[in-house]
Amino acid sequence: MVKNIIKLICFIIAMILVIKGAANTGYMGVFMMVIGVLIIIGEIYLYNKKYT
Repeated sequence: MVKNIIKLICFIIAMILVIKGAANTGYMGVFMMVIGVLIIIGEIYLYNKKYT
């Protein structure tokens, strides 16, 4: 249960980073979006890891 809450919080943070990064111009916005996408990819990896 605690793991699911932590994953949800990480997902929300990642989505905020992607949305705020899209609103910013320049390298800082791109950096925020990349960090957000990497967090989402990491969560997908951890989810799929138990099925392989």
